[in-house]
Amino acid sequence: MTQAIPKTETTKSKCSQNTFNKDPLVKRHVSYGRRDTHIKDAEERLMSKYHMGYSQLHKYLVLKEGNNQFSTPFL
Repeated sequence: MTQAIPKTETTKSKCSQNTFNKDPLVKRHVSYGRRDTHIKDAEERLMSKYHMGYSQLHKYLVLKEGNNQFSTPFL
């Protein structure tokens, strides 16, 4: 006597399709030369002035300059 294996339907994923189509995060690095200590010092002063970390400061300053250059209010 042959036994029939019950077929179960595969469950659908609860994630939306947009979850799989996101762009991967892009990491960018800043390289400093031997003579760029003044830039590092300015970064440190700005981070302590605005009470932000490096990443937050960079994002804030990019948006701030973008507003100045392109007059699009993102902040």
